[in-house]
Amino acid sequence: MNYTELQSYFHHHCKIKLRSGKEVFGVLWKDLPETDKAIYFASYIEHKKFMSEQISGPTNYEKLLKLEIEDILGIEAIVTESI
Repeated sequence: MNYTELQSYFHHHCKIKLRSGKEVFGVLWKDLPETDKAIYFASYIEHKKFMSEQISGPTNYEKLLKLEIEDILGIEAIVTESI
């Protein structure tokens, strides 16, 4: 995967296959200046909490998992339907 391909998945709930062989469910996003292409990962619920905390004040990046683009082998969006 490359950075351009990943951008369309930012802030969406996804299934992500990592180089380690693990498959994880959560959200990817980039939250730093354009020159730094750091990508962060959190569970869907933790992502929502983080975004709401970010609005109210300074954020704590230590709680987040930072991924390198090379760590991501595959990604697929999870579509949920409301009944």
